[in-house]
Amino acid sequence: MDEDDHPLLKVPDFLKHHPELRKRGINLTLPLKPYAVYQTDPLVDTGFAVKILDPDTQEAAICEKLQANLKSPNHAIPAEVIRSSSRSPILLMPCLRELDSVPYHDASLSFLLSVFHQIAEGLEDLHRHRIAHLDMCPDNLVLAHERHAAADRRVEGKKIYIIDFHTSRQLEFPPGAQPAILLPYTQIDPPPGIKHFDPYSWDVYCLGHVFENRLQVYCYRRPEPRVVRWLIQWLTGTERGCKSACHCRPSAKRVRQMLTVIRGLVYTFGLLSSVPAIVRRLIPRPATD
Repeated sequence: MDEDDHPLLKVPDFLKHHPELRKRGINLTLPLKPYAVYQTDPLVDTGFAVKILDPDTQEAAICEKLQANLKSPNHAIPAEVIRSSSRSPILLMPCLRELDSVPYHDASLSFLLSVFHQIAEGLEDLHRHRIAHLDMCPDNLVLAHERHAAADRRVEGKKIYIIDFHTSRQLEFPPGAQPAILLPYTQIDPPPGIKHFDPYSWDVYCLGHVFENRLQVYCYRRPEPRVVRWLIQWLTGTERGCKSACHCRPSAKRVRQMLTVIRGLVYTFGLLSSVPAIVRRLIPRPATD
């Protein structure tokens, strides 16, 4: 079998000949996630990605709802749901970069905290709309570079976007009032023996694991910042298997607020630590004979 004909690598015929994609000159060539997500040639331009949506999920409705205002604090990826009477709907979106495209091991603590703040801000906005993502993980976060912003006016350079709402739920109650639900399949494992979770609290629990993942990259050959370790422990909490609204960990809003405070303190301490060097430069040296 020719490599290009392998089922894992082949773009479905209905996508190749999709009238809306052809009208826009979008030619999909590679799978990003076999049988689900495909992209245009990354060597040609910044590119597009197309996801085949499951009509039995809430993903299409949630994505459409989140397109109303794409400015921050909304961190949902700019996208368009294209529906068809005979086929599953598809999601057309810019093909952005994975989080690993950032050299965290060379970054400052302020930069790491700014990444955390963006993700927490995006999660808080989802929860404000009573949407639980339910599969927050590093693979479902992407980063826009400046070239992506230049190619698509909806995209903001250096902004982190949340993707993949396949298992997401539009909920009846807001954070603090939502009872536990049976968790769907997720990339992050729940605590042993626990199958039901307050969906908002589950998102925050997963957020702690996302931060842990980024921290491990950041701490390559340098010690962990204690404040970040404390933050992660605060997010993961001590799960008690709450059947009603969970209070084992903070809300996404409180996480974002705490990160705002921590970032301010880190910035202030950085300024104060530079004062002695500034003073030394300003004080004239005594003349020598």
